[in-house]
Amino acid sequence: MPAIVLLTDFGDQDFFVGVVKGVIANINPMARVIDLTHQIEPQNVSQAAFVLWASHKFFPDDGIFVSIVDPGVGTSRKIICGRIDGRIFVAPENGLLDYVVADAEDYEFYEVNSPEHFLPNVSTTFHGRDIFAPVAAHLSRGLRLNDLGGKFSYPKVERFYSSIRNGRNTGKVVYIDRFGNIFTSLLWNDTLLTGKSALTIGSRHITRYYHSYSESPGHAPVGIKGSSSLLEIAVNQGSAARILKARIGDKVTLLNRGSDNG
Repeated sequence: MPAIVLLTDFGDQDFFVGVVKGVIANINPMARVIDLTHQIEPQNVSQAAFVLWASHKFFPDDGIFVSIVDPGVGTSRKIICGRIDGRIFVAPENGLLDYVVADAEDYEFYEVNSPEHFLPNVSTTFHGRDIFAPVAAHLSRGLRLNDLGGKFSYPKVERFYSSIRNGRNTGKVVYIDRFGNIFTSLLWNDTLLTGKSALTIGSRHITRYYHSYSESPGHAPVGIKGSSSLLEIAVNQGSAARILKARIGDKVTLLNRGSDNG
């Protein structure tokens, strides 16, 4: 039985997540449901896109990823379902899947347009309950993607991250975790450890880099090799985001004088 993996901005205070799971259980009582997170900032599609990119490869190959961060719920925006390198993804058509698609070797998409797989009375404000949850449950029981609707052509998207090369590299903040660690869109490069590189974020310049948090001195922001292979900005036992007043989307610039990584 494939796992249904839930990613939402519903939080844990309201009843929304529980109801989504209830709908799934009614259609497929044997379904395995895994909570990736429900703590995405409200309507923050880019944050959700990063979390999905950083996480999906650590789940079973037949996982069904249901991502509900949907500022356009109730509008003409589409709901799409795709098979990306073997895994199934259901999401609104709002860029949430861009990071995963950009890395994919193979994918196909369909528009979700089959009312027989929805709840009988679809609201305009809770498609997570009325469309996403029942569709996921039916998929976990073997529903074919092409039974959901016609083919959907996903627009070409570029990878959000880039390799570090000699000279000036520009990127952005793509994620901030609960510890205040700042994830940039620059891939870590060991040439940073030579001490010849300067990273700028806002008015702050960072010139020291480490492989782990504990190696670095406290209080001052430093560069860290992150678990997602990205260059992170961190403060040992502190919050880099708070100190630097960083937000997702902020520009970062790295002047690298190390050897070329090709």
